[in-house]
Amino acid sequence: MKKTLVMTALMVCSSLAFAHGCPGEMKKIDERLPSAKLAPAEMSKVKDLRAKGEQLHKDGKHAESMSTLGEAKKLLGI
Repeated sequence: MKKTLVMTALMVCSSLAFAHGCPGEMKKIDERLPSAKLAPAEMSKVKDLRAKGEQLHKDGKHAESMSTLGEAKKLLGI
């Protein structure tokens, strides 16, 4: 029982950490977008990934959000 409680607490804490990381990642993307020198197709993909990441964050899917935002950051060279 004690192990179950500890594991549950760790899972909640890690979810909260991801939840707080998403807005910071979105901010980094938003700051880089105006100066990014990308082809129109790549810029569109970055914007789509950023929007998808925000929606995943709002849906509580923080690990997926961080992964999606990471893809956008990679395209931006962040």
